Amino acid sequence: MDLNLRDEIIHSETITLENETIKDPANLNSQSKITKAVIVAAGNGSRLNGYQKNCPKPLVNVGGIPLLKRVILSAKRTGVTEFFVVIGYQADKIQDSINADELGVKINWIYNSEWKKQNGVSALKAEQYVDDKFFLFMSDHVFDVNILKRIQKHDLNGDSGILCVDYATDRVHDLEDATKVHTENNRLINLSKELTAFNAIDIGIFVCTPHLFSALRESQSEGDESLSGGIRVLAREGKMSTFDIGDAFWQDVDTISDIKYAEKLLLHSTRSKTDGVISKNINRRISNWISKWLLKTSITPNQISIFNLFFSIFTAWVLAAGKPLNTIIGGILFQLSSIIDGCDGEVAVIKHKDSKRGAMIDTIADQISYIAFIIGVTVGTYRATQNELVFAITGGLILFLLFALKYGLKYIKKQGSGSLKDLNQAMSSFNKEPKQVWYLKLISFLTPIGRRDMFSFLTFLIMLAGNIVVYYWLMTGSLLVMCIGISISALYMLPKPDGYHPLRSLKHYAYLVWDSLSDPSIPEMELQPEKEINSEPSITDRHKR
Repeated sequence: MDLNLRDEIIHSETITLENETIKDPANLNSQSKITKAVIVAAGNGSRLNGYQKNCPKPLVNVGGIPLLKRVILSAKRTGVTEFFVVIGYQADKIQDSINADELGVKINWIYNSEWKKQNGVSALKAEQYVDDKFFLFMSDHVFDVNILKRIQKHDLNGDSGILCVDYATDRVHDLEDATKVHTENNRLINLSKELTAFNAIDIGIFVCTPHLFSALRESQSEGDESLSGGIRVLAREGKMSTFDIGDAFWQDVDTISDIKYAEKLLLHSTRSKTDGVISKNINRRISNWISKWLLKTSITPNQISIFNLFFSIFTAWVLAAGKPLNTIIGGILFQLSSIIDGCDGEVAVIKHKDSKRGAMIDTIADQISYIAFIIGVTVGTYRATQNELVFAITGGLILFLLFALKYGLKYIKKQGSGSLKDLNQAMSSFNKEPKQVWYLKLISFLTPIGRRDMFSFLTFLIMLAGNIVVYYWLMTGSLLVMCIGISISALYMLPKPDGYHPLRSLKHYAYLVWDSLSDPSIPEMELQPEKEINSEPSITDRHKR
């Protein structure tokens, strides 16, 4: 690159906006979805010089992908399709390393020959290319994508900008280096790294209108070339509000210590409030440690899923021997398989490689591994007892399991998901409905026991005794209950498009038959075709009759 070039877009997949008229900020639609973002990535990141083979700071890997790529993918998930990235230091290397086609977005590279100056100068270079509301990011910040999802729904209310802030100042990794913020009633009063009276921290995410650029010019005319200087001008005008990020995480990456802390936050973010007791307290702690290593490799989430499938098949082979020692080892391996099962999802989320297809691959691999495990236990039980009846019982159980999974997969497909975790979550919520029938409440109560983390842990504990026969009968009983629960739940939640509901309609017919048998005065009723059933009494109403 010729460093003597004027500051301009040096590469773009779209036509530049140089000759277009910038819209009046007062007429911007503050409720429209933000589809454009400016990213400041021009500085040299002096505190990380020499780190990761002297690569420029925007290309430093955090959680397995470059910082700049992470910002782009995070914004893309909330509807941003076009990016204006201001680069300077090692501009060629940055531009060559980020492939817009691979990311599925449009990237306009803007070169700033004055990259040694403060970040307000870099932000101003994007002035002629954005004419509507836009996101403004720093390329060296790691953050929870849910912040962007929430702020996309936030109205500007006539302001020229919104600054995302963290009020939990006690959790900030390096408070001394952070930009402190003083707010009152969600209005920005002041911000500075040297601020002594503050109640929040600037996390480096802004929603701005083009009015920011005139504020930056005013600030620079006063001798302040920082981005904070332009934001302070807007605050003086009363046109800058703040947005509380709540419990969401973020981290500004300036040092090696910051990188380690950011990766810790990313791993911790994979833990969910819906995790089971065993997953939350045991499995996640170990799987996070494994994922931390996997993130440094090129191993993909789907490869982890397939590996775990073969690992489960190996576990089944160990159990098939039917010997006490094999049973103990098989129980340990099965619990380890449950832990590894969390790694594919963790790596997928952190590397922004999660997808419905990947979730479905994981789900299918899990179910195949379950069936292999059941077969392994069955063969082991036969070798321990020489009782051929176990094959017939297991065959019927597998057929029932396939039937239950068929409707379970139908449900998650209808929900636009690829994971049976969504079915488990729906089943667990049955008991939250005050007038729910008893058997659905029972299913809701038993669902946590059927989750893989709990099932695997109980398997591990029982198999430590080394008696595969005892485990076989406990397994068949629990799987039978699980299949019944999945079948009933899926049928209950899967009405046909014409309004016909298989489980509820069957219940309706049963009450009609019962009424006619118990009360001879009721004339015989002709059952209507399925498509004509458009309303059915609830269970509560039927019992009132």
